[in-house]
Amino acid sequence: MGLLQPKAADLPIALEKGGSRRRGGGGGGARPALVLLAGAALVMMALQLKPPNRSLLDQLNVAHSADVAAWALGSESGLQNHARSMWQGDTAAPALGEQFLSFQVCGDAAHQRLAVLSGIVLAAEVNRTAVLPRLLMGSRAVQFEDIFDADHFAAAMRGQGVRVVAQVPEGARTVRFNLKQQWDALGSIRGAGIGVQHVSVSCPSFHLPAELYVKHEQLVFAAAAAMQLQQPLLDDLLRVQEHLQSMSSSRLYNVLHLHAEKQWVEQCARWERTESGRRLDNCLNNTATVGDSLQVHKVDPQVPLLLVTGQGSINEELANDALASLQSHGYKLVVWGDVPGIRGSKALPTAESAALIQYYLALGAHQFAGNSVALADALLIMERWNAGRFATYYNGGNIPLEGSIPLFPMPWVFTYNDWSAGTEYDMMAKAAVMSAIQVARMKAFCMFVGSSSSPMFRWLQDQGVNMIQHEPEWKDALIRESTTGERSHDAKTLTPLYNNNGSILATFLRIDIPKLPHFDQYNYVLFTDCDVYFRKHMKLIDWGTPLPHALGMGYERNNMFPYNAGVMMLNMPFMKRTNDEFIDWILRQHNGLDYGPYTFLDQGALNQFYEDEIKGKPISRKFNAMIYLPFREDARIVHMHGPKPNHYLQWLQTGYCAHRDFCTFGIYSGGFCKYMSEYRQFVPEWNVVRRAHRLCTDLAAGTWHPTSKRKPNKPN
Repeated sequence: MGLLQPKAADLPIALEKGGSRRRGGGGGGARPALVLLAGAALVMMALQLKPPNRSLLDQLNVAHSADVAAWALGSESGLQNHARSMWQGDTAAPALGEQFLSFQVCGDAAHQRLAVLSGIVLAAEVNRTAVLPRLLMGSRAVQFEDIFDADHFAAAMRGQGVRVVAQVPEGARTVRFNLKQQWDALGSIRGAGIGVQHVSVSCPSFHLPAELYVKHEQLVFAAAAAMQLQQPLLDDLLRVQEHLQSMSSSRLYNVLHLHAEKQWVEQCARWERTESGRRLDNCLNNTATVGDSLQVHKVDPQVPLLLVTGQGSINEELANDALASLQSHGYKLVVWGDVPGIRGSKALPTAESAALIQYYLALGAHQFAGNSVALADALLIMERWNAGRFATYYNGGNIPLEGSIPLFPMPWVFTYNDWSAGTEYDMMAKAAVMSAIQVARMKAFCMFVGSSSSPMFRWLQDQGVNMIQHEPEWKDALIRESTTGERSHDAKTLTPLYNNNGSILATFLRIDIPKLPHFDQYNYVLFTDCDVYFRKHMKLIDWGTPLPHALGMGYERNNMFPYNAGVMMLNMPFMKRTNDEFIDWILRQHNGLDYGPYTFLDQGALNQFYEDEIKGKPISRKFNAMIYLPFREDARIVHMHGPKPNHYLQWLQTGYCAHRDFCTFGIYSGGFCKYMSEYRQFVPEWNVVRRAHRLCTDLAAGTWHPTSKRKPNKPN
């Protein structure tokens, strides 16, 4: 029951078909990655875990008999029954011309939750009143209000501008769509026209365009928060929660969803072999060493840890290793079967009801850890991150659900030192922040060096940037190291960062990112310099697989090593484990912070120390598009490496550029002018950018020519 359609045996065929079909318009057709996600959803079952031994494994291998009812999508009985409800919460007569949308749910508890969220989003998008579906509990279809507080849900949706009702008016003209067969679901529904009062659709999970969830993000999370359990499930939830809270003086508890079932292991092997769609390479990662993973993510071992596993017989070797790993780190395990009253509860007759209790326990936990490939775990991470609650995943890599529901804000961190106050760096930092929030939709963090009363600090705070005032322990030792030994060249001629101690400390500040508790829950964190801007929604899943083993850095001017540290994707568990050794190594080199062929300062140190992990594995240039190189339509991060906008303007006006031919090349052969036409929206108050854009426009029109007409040479 834990794995949904398509069945494991059918998965390769389904993937092959999905990969060979063309997608239409704006529809949400079947995509290979979505098929993988559908198979990844596991129902959290009531399994009792104790220290690894033969008795424990015998208990874990007990087969579970509850099965999910097969709701035949598009079948006459399903279409007739799924909109019926006895709930009388909203009995207002339909408004003149009111149109309705009903939808089915499918699969296990996690899939049904996703179906409800998707159905509400779809109703809002097509401007129809949503009809609450029946839910699947074991072999029965039950009313929505039997599980959730329908009155509360309807009121919350009304506050979001979406009306929710119990049933469709009798005699309403109905058109039915099976979304599995609709490549343009929205077009089909809108095409039904105003003459069709009721549109009925099959389960909408994974059949809507990803951008719809972004457009209706507030509605998605409002609907999730409004799905509050009804009695008697609510009573069981509160009883279990009280028991867990009573086990600690802090009244805190944590939850771990561990996946070590035989069926899960077999399915993971299939996914890793697939050559269609997005390949999953993190399904089983770190399961045997889950205790190590929880430790590096700072999951508190002093807080009781409720351990929940998936349905089906257990892979004994994997389960033994996982339990031993948890115990070696001192985690206080609490097993589901040990919770008083669970075994005799009449409210938990099915896998779905147990899964619901366990889902809401995880929502209310102090810290949650799961497997990002499992749908229930991914939804929990999404909801908890949105609420500002700690959630992590022990298997590393990406979160496949992000490909369909891109509501997992990427953590982005940059540094700022108030020695640059009043310079072009103020404006560039503002542009980076505004594009990060408005376009990239990231969660922004700033490691700020300076006064919290400064205008820039207050501006960043006002934009919602998470401010981190951090003073590194190695501060004095680094300054001493900067004056020790001989440099291989006069670095001051290559960078102004050697000019004062403040600038040296500011650029090295990024090496302490792995130490910051703000990032304990994340597997990957994006760092950039502040002289960048973001052109597209930033999603971890778009970085492809495999993700960086240590840190991802990209080419600088030429396609060669060493790499540029202005944009880095940090593998946080790896960087945490190696951070102390890295810092000690820096302070023992006695080279004046000049690393010879690896370049200098922190960039040189990163290239030399992590050479084995990064050399030959540069990130794509679309994630670090240099502004003086040719324009890239696929660029996601544009980096003003070298000359800044004020330097380009100076060249346009006087023919002089402190960065030699970079300005010439950036304007005549590079992407400066095209990028500036986008960049100006993020700092409309910066006169430099406005004037440079105007001159670029005149240059393109042939109505003006710059002072310098030298033929550009490619930078080297």
